[in-house]
Amino acid sequence: MHFLAPLLLAGTVLATAPIIIHLLNRRRFTRVNWAPMEYLKLTLKTNRRRLRLEQWLLLALRTLAVLALFFAIARPISSSTNLAGFLSVEGRASRVIVIDDSLSMSYQKGDQSAFERAKNAARQILNQLGPQDSVSVVLASNPSQTLVRMAHLEENERNKLVARINELASCQMASHWISTLEDIDRQLQEATFPVKEVIIVTDLWAAGWTVEVQDLFDRWSQEQVTVRFIDIGAEPAGNRVLRSLELDSRIALVDQEVKMTAVIENAGDEPLKSGQALLTVDGDVTPVSLPEIPADKTVNVPVSVRFDQPGQHVVSLSIPTDKLQDDNIQRKVINVRQMVDVVLVDGEPGLNPFDSETDFLALALSAGNSSWQVTQEESSTWKNQLLTAPDLIILANVDQLSKKRITELEELVALGTGLMIFAGDQCDLELYNERLFKGGNGLLPARLRQISDLQSQGLVIEPIADSPIELLKGLTPELLSRVRPRRFADVIIDSSTEPNIDQQKVRVLARWNDASQSPAVLEKRFGEGRVLFWTITADKSWSDWPAEASFVLAMRVAAQQIAADIQRGDNLIAGEPIHYELETITAPQSGELIWLDRELNPLDITFGSIDESKTMLSSAPVRFAGVVEANWQDSQLGDQSQKFAINANVDDSLQKKMNEQALQQFLGRMPLKLIRYQGKEMDLSTEGTELWRYLAVLLLGCLISESMLATWIGRRR
Repeated sequence: MHFLAPLLLAGTVLATAPIIIHLLNRRRFTRVNWAPMEYLKLTLKTNRRRLRLEQWLLLALRTLAVLALFFAIARPISSSTNLAGFLSVEGRASRVIVIDDSLSMSYQKGDQSAFERAKNAARQILNQLGPQDSVSVVLASNPSQTLVRMAHLEENERNKLVARINELASCQMASHWISTLEDIDRQLQEATFPVKEVIIVTDLWAAGWTVEVQDLFDRWSQEQVTVRFIDIGAEPAGNRVLRSLELDSRIALVDQEVKMTAVIENAGDEPLKSGQALLTVDGDVTPVSLPEIPADKTVNVPVSVRFDQPGQHVVSLSIPTDKLQDDNIQRKVINVRQMVDVVLVDGEPGLNPFDSETDFLALALSAGNSSWQVTQEESSTWKNQLLTAPDLIILANVDQLSKKRITELEELVALGTGLMIFAGDQCDLELYNERLFKGGNGLLPARLRQISDLQSQGLVIEPIADSPIELLKGLTPELLSRVRPRRFADVIIDSSTEPNIDQQKVRVLARWNDASQSPAVLEKRFGEGRVLFWTITADKSWSDWPAEASFVLAMRVAAQQIAADIQRGDNLIAGEPIHYELETITAPQSGELIWLDRELNPLDITFGSIDESKTMLSSAPVRFAGVVEANWQDSQLGDQSQKFAINANVDDSLQKKMNEQALQQFLGRMPLKLIRYQGKEMDLSTEGTELWRYLAVLLLGCLISESMLATWIGRRR
């Protein structure tokens, strides 16, 4: 018998209370000889045996009730077998041992992680299995790559396998049990023996368990597949998680402050006192102050860095460690650029300064900003030129565009190029709706209704998360109230009349402060790129805003937020494969991934041609977090390299451990067979069936029987 709360067994001493009370009651009376009692002795002698039996029975019920109460709250578990008995089956068996190696398995309890306990448990299981059974050992994160597959382990092979298991390290992937079990199911189909068994060594944390597994377990139950769980997990007791580290803008420039936001969650029951995080930039470490984080709350912490050289830079942020260390660090590869290439397409050129449609835009983007390379093109010339791939294209009062040029723009924007469109008298509304709006499927965020006069008392910025012009909310109301447009392009964004408008991709970022709250700035997500439509002109023909300081800030903020992002798949989550496009015609023959911050074996990479000018660099899913560098030899460019940052999948940090009832819901008709293991040596004196429910029924029965018997005895007296 094994108890989950053995200290409560001390309460069983109270079971002596009914006996003591019974003995004391026998000594409460003093013998007094009374003549009439002599006549009752003969009657009492006749009933003495029955009365004594009734008293002893009542005493036994009361004592048993007290014992049942304290045994129940001590949570006993049935004990009817040892490890060999637990694993015994009738006949020869095909067994698959699954070792959970997800991120949560690095949770520390004492001087051991859950994964270390899992390896110890697997070792003890293997030592109990004979060579007559076939054994497969797999990791839950990579079940297709078995440590051993359907092998009959002699002593030497078993020792080699145990040594290999001892060298394993837990990965930073999240659990995904349906995919793991489906792969196990395919292995069972190839099993040699009809008796099939799956032994899952896991911490039973809730992350990764979904309802899809129930159908698989139901089928296994029908096919007489036995599933046994070895619970090596500890109850989670609070955790802090660094969930993400993201750039606030899409681009990072040399010699400019690059702002990032770290999202930190305190999943514990106690506040996380203020402290210091460590920010590492290309190996240089700088402390970062953290605010106090209340219990069960998430905060955003601003972080800023500055780079003096273009190219790839590795940034990491680590918060103070806790029992689950793998979710306390985030890594980021940032591609720092020397400049941003912007093309301004002028639909109404002028002869004098600031007469052209794009003169104010050019001044706003380039004045005192050497990192922005601004090129002004007349629309009549630009329409016939070969379209390059700048970071940002701005169409200002362009009259009309050919279908071919619009198709080229759609391809560029879908790949990430930013696009801004300004209205104007030159715009052909009908052609814009036909070719740019396309019933909601084109680049234009909304259908143009007409050019209308407008009387507005300023500009109102909508409180929208991730808005390209969100920083304008920090301006004083007086500055925004000075924006007084005289005319604007009225648009239709009603989804009831425009059913193809995707409200998740189209947003109104700002409105004019008029009676109708007319849209001023609209955004549309188009593939990897963003499109902003301004309902006024970029010059002073429809408003005096271009002469205001707020116009300069608005244009710079918007341009920087939607300009092309060149972070091309170099930041990943553990468990994702690497897919990276190379600008090379001839695919390299070979290459490898080298870990820069961990002592792990290199990983293989492959190369495949996408088209005549591009090659795809690919790898298998990367299971560990860290920074890797891909190295390969290009036939034309020589030695090449590319860094990638792989972060832990913090979805597996969910602080919730399943009990037997929760696990049984996923098992469906499959009976639960569970062993708990918390120490260095596996205590397998139990199959994990708790008996407190049976003791509770016994206690209730004792109380009812005692009440009925006491009442019956009392009536007879």
